[in-house]
Amino acid sequence: MKKRTVVLLLTVLVLAAGLYPVHVLQIEAPRKEKVVFVRLLRPGDRFSLMYRHSVELSPVWDRFRVDGECRIILDETVFSSSNTGLPAVLGNGERFVRDETAFRISNLQRILPAIELWVDRRYDNTLEFGERKIRLPELAGDTLLRLCVRKVFLAEWGYRETHSLLNRLTRR
Repeated sequence: MKKRTVVLLLTVLVLAAGLYPVHVLQIEAPRKEKVVFVRLLRPGDRFSLMYRHSVELSPVWDRFRVDGECRIILDETVFSSSNTGLPAVLGNGERFVRDETAFRISNLQRILPAIELWVDRRYDNTLEFGERKIRLPELAGDTLLRLCVRKVFLAEWGYRETHSLLNRLTRR
């Protein structure tokens, strides 16, 4: 009888933990109707997106943070050339700085409900979380990707994380 009670209690705890809400950064390939990446997010997390500008062929970095409401906030854009198609106009409270290596537009504070971007191997689109670098074209090829924050149950995150891992392993 004790063994059955312990098993039942453990089952209830696992099911209850699966219903715990968490926030994730989800990357979707809309044209393929597929989720290609998920990562747990917490307020204060930071990440960057890098691409090589198609005309200038110089790297452009967009730096983001996750605020207390788990929203994506664009904080800064860094680029080494200030010509065709690169930022040139400041909004209220934004700062433009030129140092030895780059131009920086900081204090952007732009809330983004989602980030949609075309990725292409030629432009080296990369997502960075600290030291971890993810080459975005490796997730779904040269295509449109959408990055957004979603509130999901822990069980769904576990399922998507496992599915994403299996997809990466089968591509190798």
